[in-house]
Amino acid sequence: MMKKLYLLLIIGLFLGSCDFFELDLVENPNNLKPEDTDIDYVLNNAQLSFVYFLNDPDPTNWNGMNKFGMELCRMTYMFGPTYLAGYRTTNMDNVWNFAYQQLLRSIENVIPRAEALNMTNHSGVAKVLKAYTYMTLVDFFGDVPYSEALQGAANFNPHVDDDAVIYNNCLTILDEAIADLEANSAVGLANDLFYNGNTTKWITLAKTLKLKMYLNLRLINSATATTEINSLIAGGDLIDEDDEEFIFNYTANAVDPDCRHPYFTYNYLNGANDYMTNYFMWCCLVEKGVVDPRLRYYFYRQRNTIPTDINVLPCLNAEKPSHYPGYMPFCALTSGYWGRDHLDGDGIPPDTRARTVFGLYPAGGKFDNNDNRQVAATSGAQGAGMEVIMFRSFVEFMKAEAALTLGTTGSARTHLENGIRQSIARVMAFRPDLTNAAYVPTQAAIDLYVTTVLGLYDAAITDAERLEIITKEYYIALFGNGVETFNLVRRTTYPSNLQPALVATPGDFYYTLYYPANCANNNLNIDQKTGVVQVFWDNNPVGAIQ
Repeated sequence: MMKKLYLLLIIGLFLGSCDFFELDLVENPNNLKPEDTDIDYVLNNAQLSFVYFLNDPDPTNWNGMNKFGMELCRMTYMFGPTYLAGYRTTNMDNVWNFAYQQLLRSIENVIPRAEALNMTNHSGVAKVLKAYTYMTLVDFFGDVPYSEALQGAANFNPHVDDDAVIYNNCLTILDEAIADLEANSAVGLANDLFYNGNTTKWITLAKTLKLKMYLNLRLINSATATTEINSLIAGGDLIDEDDEEFIFNYTANAVDPDCRHPYFTYNYLNGANDYMTNYFMWCCLVEKGVVDPRLRYYFYRQRNTIPTDINVLPCLNAEKPSHYPGYMPFCALTSGYWGRDHLDGDGIPPDTRARTVFGLYPAGGKFDNNDNRQVAATSGAQGAGMEVIMFRSFVEFMKAEAALTLGTTGSARTHLENGIRQSIARVMAFRPDLTNAAYVPTQAAIDLYVTTVLGLYDAAITDAERLEIITKEYYIALFGNGVETFNLVRRTTYPSNLQPALVATPGDFYYTLYYPANCANNNLNIDQKTGVVQVFWDNNPVGAIQ
């Protein structure tokens, strides 16, 4: 209706400007064209833009893809009291803008130029990032602009493409990327932020991305998923070494530019802006009867006790909601571990320098050594954290799920154990110089945790119960990665004991996000979603996740 009055460019169709209107219609000879820029710098910008797509570095507008997935899946707190109140469509504007205006535009500036110059290393890396970006957009939004996107003035109103078609195209793009990276490139990579120019590792990443896509597709085509996953496993070229992991390392540099982890800048500089969720901390501290060895790395307690002042913790005098199961945490845990319940819509009390915050891993914050001090810009690793994207432990959990649900190669139990041990080792290996030996988990503590989980697995009677145990351990290992968490929870519908919303009737879970306001309002060919819309590969019953 109102959108028919707008003649604005939607995101993804900008000509390189950050403005909605291009006022200078005469070509400026002083402006560089894409073909005039150094291709290494353009690819470098695409790599950095991909990181920002996952986690917006602007501490005043942190709305990257990870944020949405972490909040919806109770890894960090989501504002309420209903799902509809939790997000406005404008919340999605920034990440959508970044994907189309910066990331995909940079990628499309690289690919044709690299192909024309036989710079197959560059085109291969760009295609991996292109596939990764589009599959993530599909996973979160469903149908999105694809075939008509990025055409500039030729098409200001692109239609969306079917999400299944885009997904299949991403698989093709990954195969093209592998072929490019295996070819004899005329020029090597420079300024590679992830693998330092090692194309073999980019190939391994591309094949690992195919694994994660086929795992999603198992719900609608188990036969093809089984064949393809078995082929990938037999090929032996999935991420299984530390130096093959797809990560991005932040630094403690604070100005010109600020290179610190967004989780750090958003919570350590002027008091915490995020809440940890009582549920996720409960999973690590209480649920199994043994403490998760990663607890002190994931979370830092600014206090070692729970406040007694209702002005600081208003839920102290409230009764536990009747729709909460008896075992479910409410309001706070113990020993200073306190955050917020899912979809708590109350105002924010004066607790920013008291609540539990992100710890050393992956935010580059502080290891919890029981000193319980207010965090500051100088705390811990000072923001030199890491972007958790694709780890070898994640591959083990995916193999475990595939083995259990599809019967693919390998033992689900063995992969489960491998995933847990690799995840704990990865977390503990992050900045050991900033830990305190008195609080670092011993091998006995690690073994006890693993033995406890495997005991639960062995005691499970059905494959559904076994899948939930695999899912819960993968869920915990994913801390910091909302993209894979969102996929995992929708794909399996587990953990089944996700904390309910604070109110009994919060409305429908976001199976996909609404289109951003600047897209739905300004594009003549895109209408806002109404009701529940699932991504094409999710055929689980609506309502299985609350």
